[in-house]
Amino acid sequence: MTGNGSRDDGAAAAHVVVVEGNLVVAIARADGDAPIPVPPTKLEIATQLADNYRTNGCIDGRYHFANAQRARVFATLCLEFTQALVERRLATIKALAVGEEFHTGSA
Repeated sequence: MTGNGSRDDGAAAAHVVVVEGNLVVAIARADGDAPIPVPPTKLEIATQLADNYRTNGCIDGRYHFANAQRARVFATLCLEFTQALVERRLATIKALAVGEEFHTGSA
């Protein structure tokens, strides 16, 4: 899975953001012998995130970027996404009536 904050005309990835359990667990230099192409548009990475969340119920994956700044900005956006999910869940739970049960769609 790859991502990019702006147009790089297919440049090889220099940094990777690793997301596990909807949390950013690493921002690091991309390693490996074969260069990993970076998608050319912001829309492409947003589409990958949305597809991943819709398919898997999470945004977990390895997202590649041409530079450290774009990787950092993306990592921040991932965490803001997770924060919004938690805040929505917290509001739902706080609104439960006494004795009312709560189950997510995946439980």
